[in-house]
Amino acid sequence: MATPRPVGIDLGTTYSAVAWVDSAGRTKMVRSADGEILTPSEVLFQDGKVTVGREAHYATLVEPGRVAQWVKRDMGQKVYARPILGNYLPPEVIQACILRRLKADLVAALGPDVRVVITVPAYFDEPRRKATADAGEMAGLDVLDIVDEPTAAALAFGESVGYLSGSSDTSREMTVLVYDLGGGTFDVTLLQLAPGHVQCLATDGDVQLGGHDWDMRLVEHLARAFKQEHGIDPREDPVGEGRLIESAVEAKHALSARSRTTVHIEHDGQSLDVPISRTEFTDMTADLLERTLCTSRQVLAAAGMPWSCVDRLLLVGGSTRMPMVVEALETLTDRQPDRSVNPDEAVARGAALYARYLLTDETASKTAGFTVTNVNAHSLGIESIDPATLQKTNVILIPRNTPLPASFTKKFTTKSENQRSIVIQVLQGENTDPAECAAIGRTMLADLPEGLPANWPVEVSFEYEANGRLRVYAVVPETEREVTLELERTVGLSDERLGDWRPLISSEAGFDAFDAMLNDTKEDALPAVPSLTSTNPTTVTSTPTRPDETPDMSATTAFDRSSPDEGDRDEPPVTISSGSDATKPPPCWIVWLIMWITSGAAGLAAGYYWLSLRQPDRFPLPWNL
Repeated sequence: MATPRPVGIDLGTTYSAVAWVDSAGRTKMVRSADGEILTPSEVLFQDGKVTVGREAHYATLVEPGRVAQWVKRDMGQKVYARPILGNYLPPEVIQACILRRLKADLVAALGPDVRVVITVPAYFDEPRRKATADAGEMAGLDVLDIVDEPTAAALAFGESVGYLSGSSDTSREMTVLVYDLGGGTFDVTLLQLAPGHVQCLATDGDVQLGGHDWDMRLVEHLARAFKQEHGIDPREDPVGEGRLIESAVEAKHALSARSRTTVHIEHDGQSLDVPISRTEFTDMTADLLERTLCTSRQVLAAAGMPWSCVDRLLLVGGSTRMPMVVEALETLTDRQPDRSVNPDEAVARGAALYARYLLTDETASKTAGFTVTNVNAHSLGIESIDPATLQKTNVILIPRNTPLPASFTKKFTTKSENQRSIVIQVLQGENTDPAECAAIGRTMLADLPEGLPANWPVEVSFEYEANGRLRVYAVVPETEREVTLELERTVGLSDERLGDWRPLISSEAGFDAFDAMLNDTKEDALPAVPSLTSTNPTTVTSTPTRPDETPDMSATTAFDRSSPDEGDRDEPPVTISSGSDATKPPPCWIVWLIMWITSGAAGLAAGYYWLSLRQPDRFPLPWNL
């Protein structure tokens, strides 16, 4: 049986690209049916047909209500932000339509026996990665894995300089900073290349920052000028806004080639020529550029590395063609940015190399010639409650930028007698507020034996694999009570809903069929993981549960703040609390009484001060005595 062809798909915000690896180990780009390497990531929904690419892009100027754009920014959300003909679609369904078009192109070029790796921004959290994997499945692709875009770009760079095969003229390690500014997202990743090995050191990013934001600053500038001249804002009309965005994109491209340009605007029978210089454009977007530079500095700080240790600065993404980006990075790093790999092709080529690497691992051959070590882009923790504030908090167990695979084991103890259950909710994110993190799964140690004394040991382990899968294991020694939770992208559309959407997408059904599907299941959406409560960094709280009761899922566990490398230190045992009254908020009448006393005291003080101003002899202030 022939080995499937390894394929990489760069599923971009504005453009997508496909690459593959030939039998000699060289990457090649796949051209679309239009003969182009880049396919616009835009979808036109017609009643009996769904169209992706150039035709969809042109339709934004005449039928904007039927076109979905910049969908990548909404991945992980319940629905795409803009309605399509009055209906809200799941973003992964729209992305599946794009991937179906890309699949048709690659099958036409390579045949049906292909396996793919799809790229995502390094800063995508688990719900977004899950949604991307679901989109690939609905499109009928055999998805090997999801890989970070900067890692893929580094692989493409490693291929170009011979590091992947170990055949490079030098055996010296090379530190590379990948600055990836695409149409809708931004990533910066620090990697170390050695012949035959790629190791990620640190990563950071912003999934709501990209070239589109530069476009919209120009749109705002042009709309303001037009309104000042004619009293009309073109953005108030969807078609006028679409044309204005198109003009802004053309102006941005023009300013990358020359220092000045003029934008011609026509709307509602009026016209205006707006001159703009590269300096003006740089000034109006300075804060956007500074956000990328700040993130770059944070990555270096996270790795504990000065700029002098960075050997190469690799630019990826079409938005890095803006001169302001190059100039700012040269000033920040004192280095000439590297353009040895086409910024539009690097991610797709690297993803294809990663697909070959995974296929090589499956067949146990050594032809791939390299290994990859990644880090987790987001911290993993547990929702808890700080007893000092009674506020929910995210207690991080495995910090971000931890090399993968990683494991963490911690010993805990129960706090009270007869502890009957422990519920664990797993969070992904850096924010201390659990509401700002992604709840990616939960598990429970239920029906603990009656009569367990306080301070009974509980052991909890996190195992985070290189492919991003998390295993949570908890055990209560000497009780035969244990639980294992396998988190393998468990958020997102259910298997049933994926099965409902798959035939519609594979059959190239039109929007009529999509609309009927949505009307049949209005209540269907991405399943939410309930928010659970917990305790402080040194206490785990749960609600006692009788063996014949359904566990109360409004309570969960919490753990201490020690990082994985602190697990062997001698420290007081972490405890599990049964949620006693000591951790409950005070009754409402006590709160009301405290407020009444406080407000009364404040009123008396204010009255005395007022009297002292009028009769200082009778009502002296303390500092006047």
